[in-house]
Amino acid sequence: MDDGGTTWILELEEALLDEVPPAQLKVLLAGRALPSSLRTDVWSHCLDVSGRKSKLEKFDDVYDHPDQAQIRQAAQKFSDIQAVSEVESILTVYLKDTGAKFQSKYVDLLTPITRLSLTRNEKYTVFQTILERFVPVESDNSDSALYHLSRLLLLYHDPHLCNHIDSLKINFSDFSTSWFSSLLSGDLSPEISEQLWDLYIVNSDAWLIFFMVITMLVNCRDHILEINNDREELLARLKRLPGQIEAEDVPDLVTLAQVWSARTPSSFKSKYYHTIFTAPDPASEMEVKSILCLPVSPQEVVSSELVNSQFFVVDCRPAEQYNSSHLSSAFHLDCSLMLQDPTQFSTACSALLGFHQTAVLGGQGEHLVFLEEGRGYKRAVSDSICRSLTEQSSEHSKDKYLVEDNMNMAVSRFLQQHTKFTSILEGGFPSLHSNTSSIQTKAPEEKTGGGKPGEPGKLGLLKDNLKTKSENIKSSLLNYIYNPQPHVSHIHRNSKQYKGTGDVFCLDEDEDEEGIRTLEDVKRNVDTVHLADCQRVSETGQLTNCFLLLTRTHLTTLVNGGSEDKLATVSSHHLSTIVKITSKKRQPEVITFKYGTSNKEEVTVFDMDRFFIPTAGKVTSMVKQQIEKLKDS
Repeated sequence: MDDGGTTWILELEEALLDEVPPAQLKVLLAGRALPSSLRTDVWSHCLDVSGRKSKLEKFDDVYDHPDQAQIRQAAQKFSDIQAVSEVESILTVYLKDTGAKFQSKYVDLLTPITRLSLTRNEKYTVFQTILERFVPVESDNSDSALYHLSRLLLLYHDPHLCNHIDSLKINFSDFSTSWFSSLLSGDLSPEISEQLWDLYIVNSDAWLIFFMVITMLVNCRDHILEINNDREELLARLKRLPGQIEAEDVPDLVTLAQVWSARTPSSFKSKYYHTIFTAPDPASEMEVKSILCLPVSPQEVVSSELVNSQFFVVDCRPAEQYNSSHLSSAFHLDCSLMLQDPTQFSTACSALLGFHQTAVLGGQGEHLVFLEEGRGYKRAVSDSICRSLTEQSSEHSKDKYLVEDNMNMAVSRFLQQHTKFTSILEGGFPSLHSNTSSIQTKAPEEKTGGGKPGEPGKLGLLKDNLKTKSENIKSSLLNYIYNPQPHVSHIHRNSKQYKGTGDVFCLDEDEDEEGIRTLEDVKRNVDTVHLADCQRVSETGQLTNCFLLLTRTHLTTLVNGGSEDKLATVSSHHLSTIVKITSKKRQPEVITFKYGTSNKEEVTVFDMDRFFIPTAGKVTSMVKQQIEKLKDS
């Protein structure tokens, strides 16, 4: 991706000299291909290699590891004599120090590292740091939690695809072991591995490999779904997926992985980090292997309520418990109806999906999170659960288990119907009490949602709840999200490089001083050609809900302006400044608009916006048509 010549490279060189934090390098790189001349410096800086001592410094050149023959043979794959010697020394010292056995993944991981212009000691430090920071532990264990967690992430984003792979009895460990153990270096050429690791190391996100796997699977979903009965053919096709990655695909792969990551509840990362990347924890391992779908922490749900309400909470407790106390934005679903009255339950599910779709269209509640009375999210539906009911002496315990089982069966129904973004709240309803003041308590005679007993909670409750939140908190957060303060070099300290500081054209002279308008005003404006609900992709891959407004002369990005029906302008560009519109080859919903000037020989880009647009084909077509109309006028 080339957007502005070599200026960004000069900025990157200056940032390295200034020893800025790696997070600022990530912003400067912004998905571009890192020049090979800067690779050693960038890796060394981000991995903090300089000045660190390694075990290799005191190596006595005694090559006597029990697997020494395997180590020596594996080192012979390198054509350079110096690389052969370095690999054998590094592996011998590392395996003797850790007491580990030789595995082929170590050689795969060393392949990109041997190409760096570093000393042998520094290469050892890079190797050790990458292993400790990025490579999941127990990747050689086919029943490791990492493979079960990978499946849960695919189930969250594409349950149809996940169910199809499950139906042919294919586990993630059957095809992705080398992907995780070598960070794809064992499946790619050294040149492509280097480019992939450039972005991986700069982003410094250990979880990125999980979302790269999701990206590869989802991008090839049609080729996967077309194989219905041949397990071996599908398995072979899955194993070949990394081989389709070319050098020009690497920035897209990383960007899309960041998009998937941003669209996933993040609380699982802190919950399972230790058992995935440090040391297996038996309790966490068992939990990951047994849960029905991705768990979400109550803290994350409550934080979302304060800012953007990205969760649509489905309360599966009995009606009397829901009426007594519930999260004010929750939708009540009586899961006991699934067995007692399937027809009524089906009607309730249709109502739920209808309210959910309305919430999504309003920019809220994209993610479904189910909750029950408590403690049940760890257990999946199984015969053993049902049998355990007969062993309970307390009627309350039996009722509690029944609620949990009913919820799990309901969640299973939604997953079987390929409902995306389905999760379960950790700890159930009790966990919310200690995390929020948004619990709504009602008198016994009051009806659920103001209607009949057990009636689903209205979507309006969610909006009413948001109105009670601190506008100061929301304004501060929005200001932080949309007005970051990145590193600015001397080259651009007096320029208008960053969004929000460039030329912003007013769309409507009737706007107030702050550029705040209502959604209805925008829709009714005679200049409005099209208004698309989408998400803005930041330079670091973060997603933010927004609207993309196309008028007769401008393309404008609008965001929530502090209240539910107010919109504020983030950026606006005249259509004549759009010099290029590109889409991601493997995910056409990700659209990039590049703004600048052009002549017959040269295109100069001065700004860029990237969006995730569900109706990308329609939007880009309308933008192009409007540009042509301007040219003809």
